[in-house]
Amino acid sequence: MKQPELGRKILELRKEKGFTQEELVEMCNINVRTIQRIESGEVTPRSYTLKNILKALDYEFDDIKTDLENVLRISKTQILLLNLAFWLGIVMIPADSYNIFYESIDYFKIDGLHKYFSSNLYLITTVIGAISSFSFYVGFFVIGKIFKNTLIKVSSILLLIVTIISYISTYYSFNWTEEIEVVYGLISMTTLGTVGIPFGIGILKLEKYLDPYAKLTGVFTIIVYGCMITIILGFISLLFYFPVIVMQSILLYKAKEVIIQYKSE
Repeated sequence: MKQPELGRKILELRKEKGFTQEELVEMCNINVRTIQRIESGEVTPRSYTLKNILKALDYEFDDIKTDLENVLRISKTQILLLNLAFWLGIVMIPADSYNIFYESIDYFKIDGLHKYFSSNLYLITTVIGAISSFSFYVGFFVIGKIFKNTLIKVSSILLLIVTIISYISTYYSFNWTEEIEVVYGLISMTTLGTVGIPFGIGILKLEKYLDPYAKLTGVFTIIVYGCMITIILGFISLLFYFPVIVMQSILLYKAKEVIIQYKSE
């Protein structure tokens, strides 16, 4: 049962019982705004909330659960991919941070700091970053597939391709002239921003399943990638890029928990 259908079903059951929204929320220990959003199809209630509502309405949870599982069909492999995406998303942050420092030192010719940064470690963190990015965006592709979010499915694959190309190109960029590096940097930022904005919009569409957190993550994702496109505001995207990656990683974890919750109860 899709979310709008679930909301309509609860509305129908409530009216059959002759309950007002206020009367129902008193029995379920939730607020009126929550039941309004559920009945209007804005959000998917968590399983324990849904069970309380259905109990108050004398309706079997298993009847609804069966319909929800038809929407949230998930395999053990998908759960594993989401777990892997979450943890490698966290690993990606220190790996990318090291790479940025190393590349900045080389670009600005800061010779005094070279002794603190190893080229061998840079090679290792580049590989780790590439693998982590691959897993990270595969995780979002899985979310897009489970929640039938085409925008996330397409944009996550595009981000995966752009990011992997970026890792490969950056490693070989030390032999480029300064002019080529600047042009490549501009093209890379605008391309990443162009693909990232639809990705952020796709995350926004997860709000009905993942509550307001998806909205917050989606908004910050759009801001970061939007700043990349402008070039002038690119420094803002650098400041907030890693915090947004953390938010997206947590979103992966929350999505996995919601899915497991519906499958196990």
